[in-house]
Amino acid sequence: MATGGAKSNAHTWRPDVPRAYQAVDRHHPAGSPGLSVPTMTVLQQHCGFWDRDNDGRIYPLDTYRGCRELGMSLLLAAGFTWLLHFTLLDSWLLHPYLPIYLKNIHRIKYASDSGVYDEEGRMYPYKFEQIWSTLGAEEIRSFADVRRLVWANKTVGDPLGWLASFMSWGLLWLIARDSAGVLSREAVRGCFDGTLFYRIAEQRRARALASKYE
Repeated sequence: MATGGAKSNAHTWRPDVPRAYQAVDRHHPAGSPGLSVPTMTVLQQHCGFWDRDNDGRIYPLDTYRGCRELGMSLLLAAGFTWLLHFTLLDSWLLHPYLPIYLKNIHRIKYASDSGVYDEEGRMYPYKFEQIWSTLGAEEIRSFADVRRLVWANKTVGDPLGWLASFMSWGLLWLIARDSAGVLSREAVRGCFDGTLFYRIAEQRRARALASKYE
């Protein structure tokens, strides 16, 4: 994996340089403080929230529990888990318990995605900036914006990719939008390196604890 340029430019804003370990934008040229893991690509960090025991494998129960921690309903979490693990055929062929292997997670890349991750799981900053150029705003304000992002990146003859993109953006908007229904730029960046998921889960635990003692 060619990462030398990414590491040497870790604190310089270069949108044309792919980053192996940091989800960067012009406001965060070094990525998320304290998160960068030199043995995990940005895509692996994105998925690490669901690796409950840090063994490099994500089982369906791990996915389901993680989705519930993020506030998904029982049916939505179960449906997402089923769809994710049964469509990643690499896992199905190699193991009867349908694990997703973090070392192979770059294989889930599909043609109609945003292009923020490359084929090695690195992040391309200019592709992240392109999201906001497409919308003409620094936030995703409605589900109509979600549809605009999906249509802007769709590849002809790739209906499964359209579905995957629609599901990814739709779920992100559902779990991470604020009380006004807005999905912020920072929330989206946090999704790419996984910090968003830990933050949402911690906030939900704090609210549950607070309500317990009210």
